[in-house]
Amino acid sequence: MAKKLELQVLLKDIISNYIVNYLTSSSSMSPGAETLVGEDDNSGILVSPLNEFIKVVSAESNQSLIYSLDGSSRSFISSKGIISVASVVVSSTISPIFGVYPPISGFPELDLRKPFLALASSAHQSPLLPFFYSSEYVTTLSLDGSFFTSVNSPEEIETEIRTILETEALKKIPNDGSVILDGPLIPPLIFLRSKVRDDVLNLRLEAIRGRDVIGIVKRLDKSRLLISSLYKLSSKFMEKFRIDPRRYFSDESFILDLIKANLSLPYSPISLGPILRNIGDTPVYVNYLIYPLHPYVYKFAILRVESLSNDSRVIDQLSSLKFTKDGIPFVLAIADRTAKEITNAILKIVMTSLESMGLQASFYSKLEQVRI
Repeated sequence: MAKKLELQVLLKDIISNYIVNYLTSSSSMSPGAETLVGEDDNSGILVSPLNEFIKVVSAESNQSLIYSLDGSSRSFISSKGIISVASVVVSSTISPIFGVYPPISGFPELDLRKPFLALASSAHQSPLLPFFYSSEYVTTLSLDGSFFTSVNSPEEIETEIRTILETEALKKIPNDGSVILDGPLIPPLIFLRSKVRDDVLNLRLEAIRGRDVIGIVKRLDKSRLLISSLYKLSSKFMEKFRIDPRRYFSDESFILDLIKANLSLPYSPISLGPILRNIGDTPVYVNYLIYPLHPYVYKFAILRVESLSNDSRVIDQLSSLKFTKDGIPFVLAIADRTAKEITNAILKIVMTSLESMGLQASFYSKLEQVRI
């Protein structure tokens, strides 16, 4: 199948020749499920002394090139099985769109040659034999060699194909600047089975090793890494900063009260940390960037910034970037928005084609479509 085909033509071929046949194959086989395992936000170790925990950020740019990478995924769920789709986008500070995958007319493409569609048959159906149809764009197999079935959750399938696309896209980015990843530097992959998770993590570690890669976590309302790392220092912390980290349920609420108790107008960018986490055998340094969206308004972008080196210039470089009104660096917001638009477009084409053939979305999927 030619790689330069228009996406809609490509999808029509995949749907008519593969997906429909796959989801209508039948058998009484029902594969067993393996327990899902994952990691929580484990605590780390505060590297700096408490009197250096809060630092003013210089926000000086070294004018180096910055790339940003983000992926997106969604699923179509029916009584016949699950169709999961994923996309990945790379943007940069000199080119809004450096590359996208799957190939979209009008955009430069990333030559990944990896599946962006995953098919999971019903648990009461047998997987379609791989040689029935061959496509570099479609997978029916997990990394551990097992077939996807509806025993796997949509989140599990999406996480696997999206993370692989993101990791492969990272390898295509020239090593002439920093790379920002949307999400943790080494993701916990809590939806994946242990063997698959280990394989995916090994691929990620191989891709980031020796490169200037930064992970940015945007939502901290459920994260507890910071407060957990400060538990043993609670008494000294309360004495110096007038708040007790043990009283809080999330890093976000803790940071907001820390700002209120210790900073005054006009607000300027500050960082908290660093905290050292060991993920397996890999040390990861974590800082928190608190970026005021206005110097005289109590509204901040709060980002958890992860890197493999304990270098304050990482935070300085991020602070020098232009931020959106939602508190996200523009270069990252472009990749995030474009990836979501591509994934939604692919899913809409797949859904429309399948429903015209009589394959309806499940009740769960219909609720998801209207965002209930």
